[in-house]
Amino acid sequence: WNLGNQGLCNVALLFTDATRVSFFTQASIAFTPFIATLGGDKVSRNTWLGCALAFLGVAVLGMDGGSAAAAAGLSGGFNFGDWLAVAGAASYSMYIYRVGAFAKEGFSGQGLQIWKAFFLAIMYGAWGLYDVFAFNSGWAGAGIPWAGWRNWEVWALLAFTAVVPGCIADLTQAKGQETVSASESSVLLAGEPLFAAVFGAITLGEFLGPMGYVGGLVIIMGALIASDVFPKKKAA
Repeated sequence: WNLGNQGLCNVALLFTDATRVSFFTQASIAFTPFIATLGGDKVSRNTWLGCALAFLGVAVLGMDGGSAAAAAGLSGGFNFGDWLAVAGAASYSMYIYRVGAFAKEGFSGQGLQIWKAFFLAIMYGAWGLYDVFAFNSGWAGAGIPWAGWRNWEVWALLAFTAVVPGCIADLTQAKGQETVSASESSVLLAGEPLFAAVFGAITLGEFLGPMGYVGGLVIIMGALIASDVFPKKKAA
């Protein structure tokens, strides 16, 4: 499930903006409670309300074309990369649920991440070998494997993404899910698009249109409501 999430989102980046991919990934906020319910978990009314807002935010965000769509001559609406990102979000929801289920059964969060990394290395290695085979076979559209292997900046970025948002983030998330439900975990991760929007603007020069930012804010609002961050009125 983690391969499906990361793989689909990486491919989505070929067709749409990084900020849009990050916001669409938060559709997992809405998918996770449905999966959790099927698994027998109880989901609060606030979480369902947050899910509804998240779905609304995704719809509004889809109305905004973003810079990638504008470059392709599209005025707005969902593009192929957006749909891939939404599919990746569904896969991520299943990943969140499965990690939470294993944690409830007493499995070590760190141990789960180590085994996940082991199997992911095998699967991504197979993906890489497939790319090499496709390129050497002269298949149409096949990319050049390791085109930037002589560039030290590429290796530095790979090392950073492997250690910080990869290893450290996965370990801390798995540790947290030992005491936090899958639905709550999903909504607490909703701050990711805010960082993606900032980094996308600084490093890639990507900016959403008005509808994009409105949709993103609605998604974040849904996440906050679902995570019960707003104080409740006390009975008199």
